[in-house]
Amino acid sequence: MKQVLHKNKWFSVEKHILANGQEYFLLNKRPTVFIVAETKDKKLVLIKEYRYPIKRVVWQLPAGMVEGKNELKSAKKELFEETGLAAKNWSKIGYFFVAPGHENTKIIVFLARNTSSSKDSFKTSEADISEVKKFSKSEVKEMIRSRKILCAISLAALNLYFTNHSQ
Repeated sequence: MKQVLHKNKWFSVEKHILANGQEYFLLNKRPTVFIVAETKDKKLVLIKEYRYPIKRVVWQLPAGMVEGKNELKSAKKELFEETGLAAKNWSKIGYFFVAPGHENTKIIVFLARNTSSSKDSFKTSEADISEVKKFSKSEVKEMIRSRKILCAISLAALNLYFTNHSQ
């Protein structure tokens, strides 16, 4: 048996009664895309965004929920909205689940290569994003080591990138 406790356009909270009578609570969310954007000069683009739950501004990758079923179209839209960039080459580099013990959120990671700008900073249409900037791969690795990137999903997506696609 399932009971929807809360529902909005981003997620629902469900209470399930399992066959053994145990209650199970589930956070049900649409799939989300995270984009590792690589500029023509091989730098990575990060956004600096205020995150209300932790009351902090954090560096992270551009991201957003999948609209409909087209993951790539959603990734292109999010990259442009959050950075003002478009990319010539796109590839899906992996996916993972955020916290499969209590939610079903699937993260799809795209690599966007040869972005359309070589500037050091970019424009965004998103109100909560205070800065969009490119960093060398070594700078991003140092940001990870020094805990300047605190978004776990960005960290996991960057791990996929650095492990398999950073040549």
